[in-house]
Amino acid sequence: MSSLTRMLSVLDLFSRDHMALTAEQIAEELKLTRTTSYRYIGELMQAGLLVSTMGVYTLGPRIIQLDYRIRESDPLLNSAVDVLADLARNAGGTGLLASIYNDQIINIHQETPGGKPSLTYSRGKAVPTFRSASSKVILSNLKPARLKRIWAAHQHEPDVQALGAGWEAFLAHMQAIKAHGYWVSHGELDPGADGIAAPILFADGDVAGSMTLVFSNQSFKRYHEAALGEMMLEAAAQVTKRLPGVG
Repeated sequence: MSSLTRMLSVLDLFSRDHMALTAEQIAEELKLTRTTSYRYIGELMQAGLLVSTMGVYTLGPRIIQLDYRIRESDPLLNSAVDVLADLARNAGGTGLLASIYNDQIINIHQETPGGKPSLTYSRGKAVPTFRSASSKVILSNLKPARLKRIWAAHQHEPDVQALGAGWEAFLAHMQAIKAHGYWVSHGELDPGADGIAAPILFADGDVAGSMTLVFSNQSFKRYHEAALGEMMLEAAAQVTKRLPGVG
């Protein structure tokens, strides 16, 4: 892990349950020396990513500025948000847009028409990498070498084992998802919630992310799955045509 990556991992320590941390807590959590902990904190404060109040540190306002900038400039968000909003409104489900970062699947946008309640894994929250339709359609469209690296790092986890005992079985499962086009999950993240997702691809075939609709189990049963899946694939293809580099 590079020094920059390790320094930025300080930001991952903050959560609703840990809104403020001391330098000693940061050092202990990341197994840093006190000197290194204070150096990382100083650089993050200078960048506006941390602020200090009475000897404890909290996330800084520049993160909000960066959030605004990604909303303004991210190609996937700008290409997909209105398509997802129309899809969610017309189908009556909650819409999610997800992307991949290293081996994490992150929900980057959520559409909740009609005041539907938010999901457990809403915008900005990492989704379990090997659970949910959102994750599986992304994984299944990764290049085999990258997929194998992710599998190797997590192969002993129960979620991975459930998809196949060994690399060949896991790969076969992923290839079946890719061949199917869209994918459906039942209650894998929120009990009683079903999701249907399609991959969004760049022009060269690399996966950009996934587009998902989530329904209550009872609502999902009212749909013809194949027709809904075709709707998802058409919406994802529309976003693909909008992404930079697509003529």
